[in-house]
Amino acid sequence: MANKIKILFKTALIALILFLMPLNAYAAPSFQIVEDFVNISSNAGTTASGNFVVNNTGTTNLNINFTGYLLSSENNQISIVSLANISNLANGTTSAATFSVQIPTQQKAGIYSAILNATSNATPSATVEDSVIINLNVTPTYTVSTVSEIFLGDVNLNSTYAKSFNITNTGNSNITNVSFGFSGSNFDLKTNKTNFVLPFNSTESLAFNITVPFQSSTGNVTLGSVKILSTELNADLFNVKADVKAGLVIEDLDVFLTTFDSKTESDLDVINNKKLDFGEEDIGPGSELRFNFEISNTFRQDAKIDIKDAIIKVTIADIDDNADLDEESQEFDIDSGGSEDVDVIITIPLSVEPGKYDVLIEAEGEDEDRNTHSAKMSLVIDVKKKSRDIEIIEASIFPEKIKCSGASALTAKIKNLGSRNEDDARLEIINSDLGINFAQGKIMLENAPFEGTDEFVKKLGINVDNTNNKTKAGKYAIAVKAYLQEQILWKTKTVNLVVEACEKSEEKKAESKEENIKKGIAQQETSNAISAEKLSEKAENEIQALKPAASTEIPFTQKPLFWAGVIIFNVIIIFSVVFFVSKMFVKK
Repeated sequence: MANKIKILFKTALIALILFLMPLNAYAAPSFQIVEDFVNISSNAGTTASGNFVVNNTGTTNLNINFTGYLLSSENNQISIVSLANISNLANGTTSAATFSVQIPTQQKAGIYSAILNATSNATPSATVEDSVIINLNVTPTYTVSTVSEIFLGDVNLNSTYAKSFNITNTGNSNITNVSFGFSGSNFDLKTNKTNFVLPFNSTESLAFNITVPFQSSTGNVTLGSVKILSTELNADLFNVKADVKAGLVIEDLDVFLTTFDSKTESDLDVINNKKLDFGEEDIGPGSELRFNFEISNTFRQDAKIDIKDAIIKVTIADIDDNADLDEESQEFDIDSGGSEDVDVIITIPLSVEPGKYDVLIEAEGEDEDRNTHSAKMSLVIDVKKKSRDIEIIEASIFPEKIKCSGASALTAKIKNLGSRNEDDARLEIINSDLGINFAQGKIMLENAPFEGTDEFVKKLGINVDNTNNKTKAGKYAIAVKAYLQEQILWKTKTVNLVVEACEKSEEKKAESKEENIKKGIAQQETSNAISAEKLSEKAENEIQALKPAASTEIPFTQKPLFWAGVIIFNVIIIFSVVFFVSKMFVKK
């Protein structure tokens, strides 16, 4: 019995071993993806990455391949671009699989999903599979593209202008409730479309009107920026620029040149930033520039915005020994919609270096609300010098009139206006009737406009005596002549001295100087015949007859010669009285 049981046990054990041997020889391979799903999120234009873990749960090494790379959201798709298959994954081990997705810049927002399949063919008859769900959230981005700026051109205050532009949705989602605003105040921007949807990847054409308020700054300025206003996006889009002419504009400018020599005007119509070129005439030392402006008030006449106390200033920079030279106009007013013609005259200094100089023109005024309106222009002048040039810059006489007799002073000044030194200049001052014949040569005039060595001055005294017709009454032309060198007469100027005739009383005063002495002596001789106490009637009558003729009254204004005569007369009278008195005593 015991043997039978033992035999049965062995038989069962053998059967069990035989049963288990095929199982060990043909064990089924297996693996598992740990995660059921992987969620990742990123923006358009970026790369999103994720990973998952694979376990080899079988008894053999495995090669695992992946399929199903395409992620979808409605009709939009995106693909996994980086995921490597797993090779020779040992049984009982794990591997991390990493993948990435490149999201295009305009990939539409949404949840993109895919079932990623993993497959391993361990034996020809055994295939093992698993899968994982990949979810990619492409987040919304809201961007647009449009112009960088819009230039309105020349505009006036309180006026409206129209422009257009295109705007494109460059994000990945629709932009809703779209309208537009302006950063500046009081510009009253209006577009032809408001509260509309700008779809993903679409372009819209828009037109707008903008009013430039009269409080705006003038000149070439940025008025402000156009802004997009929407549920999803609020941002500045582009700047609006303009050359705002304001209420005060330089409508037209003519420049007239009068050179030191020509004394006639050359006309030139100029625009902003222009170099003044008068053709054959050159701007040189002493030239006169007359700037003739037409200044306009660009406000409409019905706006009734007048500009008051306007002024124009013309400045030539650094021309006067590195100092600015400027001149201003008189103040003027311009009615709304009106214009004014204004002159500003500026003279180039005689002392100047040749070269180019910047000219700045500024016009400015205020309206009744004290808003400032201004306009500017810039020009360039080219000052040139002749090679050789001497000018009589002063020929004057003071006083210009002499009555009867007196003295006057003549001043003559010559200056080198040329570009070279003159070492043999000559100055002459001539009038034969007045006996003037001044001449000086070998005068050195350097080309040094700011050193004072380019000038020569002569002051000449002139004496005039019209009494007894020594200098006749009339106008005397005195010639002032400047020579580059001996025999090369360069410039001539004339100054006039007027000699007026003496009055009759003046002539009598001069004539009576000698006559008064003679009359005094005659009176003294007559009185010698008169007795001190007994005069005959005849003598008395003679004396009485002589008295009217001898009673010439001599004024105190006579010169010293008269007083000498008076003294001599008194001495003779005293001597005569003593003589007659002594003679009478002798007779007794």
